[in-house]
Amino acid sequence: MSDIKIVDISLRESEQLSASGLSFKQKIEMAKLLEKLKIDVIETGFVSGAPADAVLVRTLSTMLDGSVICVPVSLDRPGIERAASALSKAKKARLNLIVPASTVQMEYIYHLKADTVLSQVRDTVEYCVSLCPDVEFTAEDATRAEPDFLSAMLQSAISAGAKTVTLCDATGEKTPDEIAAFLQSVKQKTPALQAVTLSLHLRDNLGLAAASALAAVPWVQQFKVSCGAAPGHLPLEQFLNVLKVRGEALGVAAGPDVTSLFRTCRKLDALTGAGHSGRAAAFGLAGESAPAGTEVLSADADIAAVRSRIEQLGYEVSEEDLNEIYRLFKEIARSKKVDSRDIEALIADTAGQVAPTFLLDNYVINSGSAITATAFIRVVKDGDPIQAIALGDGPIDAAFNAIGQIIGRHYELDDFQIQAVTEGTEAMGGALVRLRQDGKLYAGRGLSTDIVGASIRAYLSAANKIVFEEKGL
Repeated sequence: MSDIKIVDISLRESEQLSASGLSFKQKIEMAKLLEKLKIDVIETGFVSGAPADAVLVRTLSTMLDGSVICVPVSLDRPGIERAASALSKAKKARLNLIVPASTVQMEYIYHLKADTVLSQVRDTVEYCVSLCPDVEFTAEDATRAEPDFLSAMLQSAISAGAKTVTLCDATGEKTPDEIAAFLQSVKQKTPALQAVTLSLHLRDNLGLAAASALAAVPWVQQFKVSCGAAPGHLPLEQFLNVLKVRGEALGVAAGPDVTSLFRTCRKLDALTGAGHSGRAAAFGLAGESAPAGTEVLSADADIAAVRSRIEQLGYEVSEEDLNEIYRLFKEIARSKKVDSRDIEALIADTAGQVAPTFLLDNYVINSGSAITATAFIRVVKDGDPIQAIALGDGPIDAAFNAIGQIIGRHYELDDFQIQAVTEGTEAMGGALVRLRQDGKLYAGRGLSTDIVGASIRAYLSAANKIVFEEKGL
């Protein structure tokens, strides 16, 4: 039975897809969940000049014990040095040198000639190895590269010390048979691949990534996957379930703990806001579905009872988050019965939130068909109440305007969504708000028994992330 290594690139890709709006705390929580799932390698985003990038990698370096922490780098040596420095205290560190392999990417995107790229590969890999012994080399857009050039590039990287080689299908348009034929051809042209771990990064543009990965198993020892925070790649939960069902027949096994796969993916969804409806049926995990939600917590339940229910549901939360969950529980329990589904929704609402600068105290909304909507909002900042009244084109617009007055600035609203989080006539409503500031998106989620309240909480959540980052980590 051969071992298949799993690399999760959700953190890396969520950095490039800024719409995810993940906070620093959410990224840390995501890494914890992935390591608990026993993912072999967790790949972060690039370490740019922004202090937050290096802080994240340094934090993960001291936190992760079982998983390898991998940082992508390019041919830029200062960037390599920043990444290696951030990884200096990691128990298991890796640098992933990503270099374009196709003419399209080399010349039209990176403005480099093929001979220039080839000459830099060996020197750059050697430099990476001098700073971090475990080096991966990724041939970006490998499926569109000239076969002879690709072989020469891989040979150069391996001879310079790369221990892992990743081939990337950047377009995601290859069929499973074409992927298998491509891998067979590359291995025949590049005998040196026998001495390293061959890895595959598949895009999922046509929904064929899982099938292509299955076809690639005879040639590949490592696969790159992503969770809901970074769609468009080989889905983590789908591929792990494929290996669970078909692995023995194929003679392969993966290290991640598939027994807790569904639960962990739900937790990842809670952090990232990705949907998971239909996952159990789609991936044959009906036996691991969410609790029925019929056990009701009484309104006078103490914090110990809420903690016990959270643990029964399989979640681990910090004391800070537990206190916030309990506060929200007491607030909601005044108007409805709170069951297990509601508790999970509260966990999702609380997980990954930054320490709030502005904490909602209360609000009053006046709206109707014959009057202009007005909103009164009161928040608490550093123990002091701040309040404002504003008009708007509807109750939610008025509420957002009032919050803008309190904060002293109005952020660009990039996205706003409302949905029912739990079922039934007493369903709780969830809101998602994305605010744009200095070209970056910040996502906030809110939960309440009424939609306006959920929207206010979501806006404040996103605004608090902006304020938190402006203060500095």
